[in-house]
Amino acid sequence: MKKLFGLSALVSPRVVLGVGLVLATTLFGGTGCGLSYSLTGIYVEPASNATCVYNGATAQFKAYGTYTEGNHAMRVEDISSQVKWAVTLPDLASISTSGLATANSDGVTGLSSIVASTTGEFGYLAANSSLQVSTACTVPAIARSFSLNIVPRSQNLTVGQTLQPLAIATYGIAGRTADLSQQVTWESSDTKIATVDAKGVITAVGAGDATITALSKTPSGEVVSATQTIHLENQ
Repeated sequence: MKKLFGLSALVSPRVVLGVGLVLATTLFGGTGCGLSYSLTGIYVEPASNATCVYNGATAQFKAYGTYTEGNHAMRVEDISSQVKWAVTLPDLASISTSGLATANSDGVTGLSSIVASTTGEFGYLAANSSLQVSTACTVPAIARSFSLNIVPRSQNLTVGQTLQPLAIATYGIAGRTADLSQQVTWESSDTKIATVDAKGVITAVGAGDATITALSKTPSGEVVSATQTIHLENQ
């Protein structure tokens, strides 16, 4: 069995579910209130090097852009379909234009960087995470217990905007992570403010605050949940 190891110096390493930003500026419109938001950072989730899959398995990565405008609250946008995705070790895995990584099934194992990049108004933006391929990797579906987090954990939206967060499970002694966004049950505390569908897509409906909850169950029967705060601005 061959082993490969790859590193990327594009951005600094980050802790599990932490956020690191590479700063630059570009224009962002369509806020509905005449404001011109600027893209001031990009980050990839899951953020740590704990994403681990076995040969032939897949792992979903998402790229988020952070937008700012003067004294207004920062906004986060899912820009996964707008960035260019790359794997530093193509012999280990491939990645689609939507950020879905697939580990090669020929027995190669190791660690590779996952890189998302785009061109901003004033230059190049890039952020990375990493993917480990190993026969020892498991998934939360067969893990005894795991914790759950939603990223981003809070978000400001305007009426009509949508956002698809990730539900990330952390499990095992090594703190490995997996995307459970399509497996959890999504709920909104107030559907008059924000609705959420079965796939986790949030739609801003009215001004106010709402809590988005993701729920899952471990093999032992324990119910695990995570929440996200959504603030709706009337702009």
